Amino acid sequence: MRQDGFEKEEEKDALMLTKNTEDDIITRLKRIEGQARGVQRMIKEGRTCEDIIIQVAALKAAVTQAGVAIAGSHLGECIAQTVSSGEKDCTDKIADFARLFSKLV
Repeated sequence: MRQDGFEKEEEKDALMLTKNTEDDIITRLKRIEGQARGVQRMIKEGRTCEDIIIQVAALKAAVTQAGVAIAGSHLGECIAQTVSSGEKDCTDKIADFARLFSKLV
């Protein structure tokens, strides 16, 4: 880790996802983009506060679920790779995941 507290990209674990999971997450993120544009449109149209807040809550939940999908899939792939490489102890990987996952809540 550098003195400024940031790691170089190559020092971090790269995101590991299957092609199907990657496609699913990209689809989710595109849907989130659409939801965000919809909220912007609602504001410009002068929709009710309640309607807008309901959509913002749905947007927030969608972003959280995308993060959970990314984190969960990455953990599964990471553990599978660790086990297939012959390592028996995944404690560090799970601790890293718990730290990362806590940022979603």
